[in-house]
Amino acid sequence: MMFSPYSDMLQNYYASKFDALRSERTMRFAQLRTAEDAEKYVHWARRTVREAFGPFPERTPLNARVVSSTVKDGVVIEAVLFESRPGYLVSGMLCRPETATAEAAKYPGVVGLCGHSENGKNYIGYRSFCYNLARCNFVSFLIDPAGQGERDQFTKVPGAERFRDNCCSEHNQSGKMLGLFDDHFGKWRVWDAIRALDYLMERPEVDGSVLGVTGCSGGGTLSSYLWALDDRLTMAAPCCYLTSFFRNYDNELPVDAEQIIPRLAAAGFEMADFLICRAPLPAMILAKEEDFFDPRGTRECFAEAEKIYTLLGQPDALKLHFAPGGHGYDEKSRMAMYRFFAAQTKANSVPENELHPGDEVYATKSGNVNDLPGARPLPRFLAEMADAVPTGSGLEAWRNFLGRVHHVTSPETTPDYKLIRPGYHSDGGGAAQRAISVIGVKTEPGILGFLHTIVPEPYAYRLQSKAECLLHVADFDAESELFSRWTGHETESVFVLDVRGSGKSMSQTSDRNNNRYAPYATEYFYDATGITLDDSLWGGRCRDVLAALRLLRANGAEKLRLSGSGQGAMLALGAALAAPELIDALELHHLPPSMSAMVGRGVYRHAQSFAPRGMLTVGDIPDMLAALPMPYTLCEPGNDYATPAPLY
Repeated sequence: MMFSPYSDMLQNYYASKFDALRSERTMRFAQLRTAEDAEKYVHWARRTVREAFGPFPERTPLNARVVSSTVKDGVVIEAVLFESRPGYLVSGMLCRPETATAEAAKYPGVVGLCGHSENGKNYIGYRSFCYNLARCNFVSFLIDPAGQGERDQFTKVPGAERFRDNCCSEHNQSGKMLGLFDDHFGKWRVWDAIRALDYLMERPEVDGSVLGVTGCSGGGTLSSYLWALDDRLTMAAPCCYLTSFFRNYDNELPVDAEQIIPRLAAAGFEMADFLICRAPLPAMILAKEEDFFDPRGTRECFAEAEKIYTLLGQPDALKLHFAPGGHGYDEKSRMAMYRFFAAQTKANSVPENELHPGDEVYATKSGNVNDLPGARPLPRFLAEMADAVPTGSGLEAWRNFLGRVHHVTSPETTPDYKLIRPGYHSDGGGAAQRAISVIGVKTEPGILGFLHTIVPEPYAYRLQSKAECLLHVADFDAESELFSRWTGHETESVFVLDVRGSGKSMSQTSDRNNNRYAPYATEYFYDATGITLDDSLWGGRCRDVLAALRLLRANGAEKLRLSGSGQGAMLALGAALAAPELIDALELHHLPPSMSAMVGRGVYRHAQSFAPRGMLTVGDIPDMLAALPMPYTLCEPGNDYATPAPLY
């Protein structure tokens, strides 16, 4: 596939934001010189991460029960079920020394959190550390994440077959739909972990004053979150996660749904701050020399946290352990974790005993907690949320939402533009070539939207519109849409727009997939980045539309129709609500009739970047249409949940 000179535009745009944040952070750390400075910084980090996760739901009864119990080499292994939310079942494996009883001396507890293993807690590396922690005289509790092990959430949802047995796809589908309600999957995941800690503290064998957390990869992520958010923990050992948000972005590494925390990076927060939140309590970073989570960032993370620990007088409470090899919780890393936790307690560190096939732990007969009576899987919660979407929001409510959340407001000035050397377009099928002019609209520093129009001759550099003008926002590629639909128009000027990251500025980052909508590919990567930087991809694209409208108004367009197709229709609708004074009429092609209907049915096929995050806290597409002050036409309405399209 050929790419234009502008294919790195989005990468450079968000990189500049990270560069500014890193410069500010460097200066801020240079000014930390005293224990008082460090304490203030710890307070800031704690406040910032807790604001980013927002209020958690109320604690409801766990309704916990031990389903089965076996003994292996002095360790009692129990299969456990509990409800982190009413009916939202969590399956787990609890291991304790056989000598740990309600009447005996209490043992320190550890919550274990899994990475992205399809079999969840039964992945050998994870159940090994849970079992061997008990051999070291801990009570350890390892839970299945949503979408893994015994907790598939979408098994009864028609149309969701393509991401069954793929936990990452299920996670990202969940995150995409939760985002429409300004919720996020990381919050759901960490709430499960908080409730697992609640259960551990209820156990009579556990000393609630000595509690740890560990996990690898996605479990390392959740270990870091739980450490920062739950003051009951006294020690932590996250594995194969901590590097920096900047390194992940700079390396074009797409992250999983639970790792997309809205607005957190924009606040100046970095991964080191997850550790700093609890400084100077003991913590160990477990890392691998060949991990895709950049070891350079891991060392930077450690250095930043170490400075805070040193200023607080406890430099030895923070440890860094690198093991050879690639991503994963191998025996060397697990042994380092046992030794570290044992050093903080009166427990022992002993060599591992192996677990074998046949030692797996199940809390259900069917293999899925959502087959049990009274179970409420995530799609049930989403359907209930979809049923409660507000209705009747007017124009001002939508304009407030678009401005406050997505920074989309009516342009104050007419943007500058560049005239890109024009040429001919050919469909490659022997058709006559047509001259095309391309105008680069300077939406904001580093960003161009590309206006395409057919011209009489190829070297006409002048931008001028007829009195009647149509601006169409392309779904994918403006040049191809222009020549497939508007070669015969003469009564009005027709301009077709490529917004950032499409057409002339389409990127091919992340997994180098020619399908930009594939899981973890370009659209997902930049949308996730924009969420963490409080500069959404959807909002930026909407600003591109508004800049093009303002430019055409300033260059002769007295009557301006705005049109859009697919993704472009959603952007055109947003632009019409944000700046209705720029538009005389609106035409929307392939616009879905309802976002809440898609979510309520449990499958949302469009890319995460298709709709504005949080929109269902204000209303749905019918409410947006009802709020429009100009006439509009719906053409070939879309029907996402009935379309046999790929699941993005």
